[in-house]
Amino acid sequence: MNDLVLCELSEGICTLTLNRPEKLNALSVESFRQIAAHLDRVEMRDLGCVVLKGAGRSFCAGHDLDDLASGAEAGAVERFEAGVIERLANLPLPVIAVVQGHCYTGGLELVLAADIIIASTDARFADTHAKWDLVPVWGLTQRLQRRVGRSKAMEMMFASRTYSGEEAREVGLANICVPPDRLETEASRFCGDILANSSRSTRAMKKMLADTDGLPLAAGLAWELYHSEGHGPAMQARITAAREQR
Repeated sequence: MNDLVLCELSEGICTLTLNRPEKLNALSVESFRQIAAHLDRVEMRDLGCVVLKGAGRSFCAGHDLDDLASGAEAGAVERFEAGVIERLANLPLPVIAVVQGHCYTGGLELVLAADIIIASTDARFADTHAKWDLVPVWGLTQRLQRRVGRSKAMEMMFASRTYSGEEAREVGLANICVPPDRLETEASRFCGDILANSSRSTRAMKKMLADTDGLPLAAGLAWELYHSEGHGPAMQARITAAREQR
C-alpha cells in the first residue's frame, strides 16, 4: 500500500503529512482510510499536539477529481470521509495545520478541522465547489462561516475566488502568516509553545470551547464557572519552578 499519508511521532507531536506531491496532495478515498488509521494511533497516545501538513509545494489541491468522476465517492463513502474530518476536528488535543501553496476546496475543508492554521505567504486558499457543480459534504458550509463570518464565507463559496496567505490571515481564516522560508520554523516554535504548557489545561480548554459553542454569553460563563477543571496537580510545581528561574 502506498503511503498517501505519512505519520511521524516525535517528542509529543504527531505529524500527519499528505504525501501525493505529484498530484498536489489531492485527497482520495484511500487518503481518508490512511488518515483514519493514523488517528487510531493518535487517540491511543498521550501527545501534546497534532500537525497537519502537505509534502512538496502544496498543502492540498482538493478532492481527487478522478475519484469523483469515477463515481467511487458517494453515499456511505462520503459519510465516511466526513466522519474522518470530524474525528480530526474533535481530537482532544490541539491540531495545527501548516499550509503552503494550494489549499483548495476539499483541502480547505480538511484544514478547517484544525484549531490553528499557520500559512505561508505563498499559500492560496479557495473554495471551488461551485466551479465543479458540487455542494460540500465535509463540513465547509458550517466551519468556514464560523471561522471567517457568514458574508465572507458566502463570498468565498459563491465566487470561487483565490485568497493569499496574508488575505487569509486578515479575515481570520489563518492565525499566522509568514514567508515560505520561515513556515517550518514558525510551526515548530508554535508547537514548542504548546508543549511547554500543561496538556491537561489545553485539552480541558478545547473541550470547554466545544461544550459552550453557540451558547449565549451568560450561559457560557455559567458553564465555565461550574464545569471548569480548575487547578491541576502540576500547578504548584510550575509556580515553584517559575519563581526559582526568577
